[in-house]
Amino acid sequence: MGRSTDQADFQASAQRVDVADIPLIDFRPFLDGSEEDRRRVAGQIAEASQRIGFFYLTGHGVPDAVRADLFQQTAAFYHLPEIDREAARATSKGYRGLMSLSQDIAVNKRLFEQYRVQDEFDPDPVRDPDGIFFGPNRWPSAAPGLAPASMAYFRAMTALSHRLLGAFAIGMDVAEDRFQGMFDKPLSQLSLLYYSAIPEDAEVEASNLVSHTDEGPFTILAQGEIGGLEVRRRDGVWIAAPPIPGAFVINIGDMMMWWSNGRYISNRHRVRNTSTKERFSAPFFFNPDHDVVVEPLAELVAIDGEARYPAVHVGAHLLRFYEGLTRRSKAAADAARARRES
Repeated sequence: MGRSTDQADFQASAQRVDVADIPLIDFRPFLDGSEEDRRRVAGQIAEASQRIGFFYLTGHGVPDAVRADLFQQTAAFYHLPEIDREAARATSKGYRGLMSLSQDIAVNKRLFEQYRVQDEFDPDPVRDPDGIFFGPNRWPSAAPGLAPASMAYFRAMTALSHRLLGAFAIGMDVAEDRFQGMFDKPLSQLSLLYYSAIPEDAEVEASNLVSHTDEGPFTILAQGEIGGLEVRRRDGVWIAAPPIPGAFVINIGDMMMWWSNGRYISNRHRVRNTSTKERFSAPFFFNPDHDVVVEPLAELVAIDGEARYPAVHVGAHLLRFYEGLTRRSKAAADAARARRES
C-alpha cells in the first residue's frame, strides 16, 4: 500500500468492470512464444499500464494448488482465537507479522487486518539496525501450515515478478534486461489480508481500505472468491474489479511510474467489502534491493527532455512507509485492547 487520499473518493459508488476498462491478458505467449508473441504481449501490458495501470493476468504458470493452499492457511490463521493471533503481532523492531490497520469504532468490528511476510536475509546491522528489512518472519505457533504455504507462494510470485519485469521493460522500448541487478535481494512483501463485511448501517464513506497507490514497482494480487477491489479510472469513475478464477490482478506502483517517467500510471484503488461474508486476498509487492535508487530511466529522459520525478532511495523510502504503518497498527491494537478491558 502507498499514498492514501481523502474520504471524498468514497462518495461515488463503483460501476461493474468491463474488459475494455481492465484488460484480461494471457501471459503464456510471453513465457513460451516467439519473439513476435512476446512483443505483442508486452505491448498489451504497456497499453493497460498507460491507460489505467491495472490488468488481469492469466497464463502465468503459477499452480492453482500453491494459491489454494495459501488461502486455506490464511483463513485458518484469521479464524484462530484472538490470543493466538496476537502472539504473532508485528513489533516496532520488525515490519512482519499481524497488523491491524482499520477498526470500526461504532460497532467494535475489525474491518481490515494484514499479516506481513518478507524474505529472510542475513542480518545487516549497519543498513538495517532494527531488522525491518533483513530480519526473520514472525510465524504463529498455532497455525503451523502458514509458514510453508506462504513461502512456497512467495517463491512463485518472485519468479513470476522477474518475468514481468522483462515485459514491462519491452513495453517501454528499453532493453528487456534493463532492471537486471536491481532485484538481487528484493525487499518484497506478501500481505495476507482479512476484510470483514462493512456493516449495512455504516456511513457511505466507510471502507475496509482507503483509496491509495502502491509504493513499489508493481503488485500481484490474488483475490479470493469475494470481491471488493475498486479502481479509479482516469476520468474519476470508480469501477469494481471482481475476482476472475485463476487470474491475478496486476497494478502499477509508484516506482514503476517513476522509472517510466510517467508513461505507466500508478493508479488509485480501494477495498469495500459490501458482501455479507469475510474476504481474503493476498497482494505480493515486488520491491527492489535496499540500495537501489529509483529515477526516470535515462533512455526515456532523453526522449522526453526532462526527468519528471526526483530520484528516490528504496531503503529510505520504504523505511518511512513501514514506520508509519507500524505506528498505526500499534494505535489500533492499543485502542482495541482498551475497549476490551473497559
